[in-house]
Amino acid sequence: MKIKQLTFPFLILVLTLISPEYSLAEEKIKVIPLIQTSKGLSGKSFNYLEGEPELRLLKIKIPVGLKTPIHKHPSPMLIHVTRGKLRHVRGRVINTFRAGDVFVESNNGGEHYVKSIGRKAAILHVGVISVVGVPTTINK
Repeated sequence: MKIKQLTFPFLILVLTLISPEYSLAEEKIKVIPLIQTSKGLSGKSFNYLEGEPELRLLKIKIPVGLKTPIHKHPSPMLIHVTRGKLRHVRGRVINTFRAGDVFVESNNGGEHYVKSIGRKAAILHVGVISVVGVPTTINK
C-alpha cells in the first residue's frame, strides 16, 4: 500500500521535470538591440510632434512588384522588414532592405517610395511615434 502512495507523487515529480514548461524555464531572456539612432534613413534628425501622444504599430504587406505612391511621413517611425526584399527610393538615393533589416524613417526625411522586389511579398512592422489626428503617411 505504501508503494502505491509514493508512486503517484513520484510520477508527478518526474513528469514536471521533463515537461516542456520546465525546460523553457531554464532558458534565459535575451534582449537584442536592433537599432539605436537619432537620425533617419535620410541622415536627418527626427523630432516629436506636440499634441496628445499616440503610438501605432502597423503590419504592412506589399505584394511582389508593387510600389507605394510617392509619400512622406509627418511622424518618425521604426521599420522592421520581417519578410521579402524592399527597395526604398528617395530621389537618387536607393536603399535595399531584406528580412531582418531595421531602419528609421525621419519625419524630416522628405518624399520617397518603396517597392517590393523579392520573391515573396514584403512584410514590414512599422512603429509610429505620433499624435492623435496626424496621419501616418501623406501621399504626393
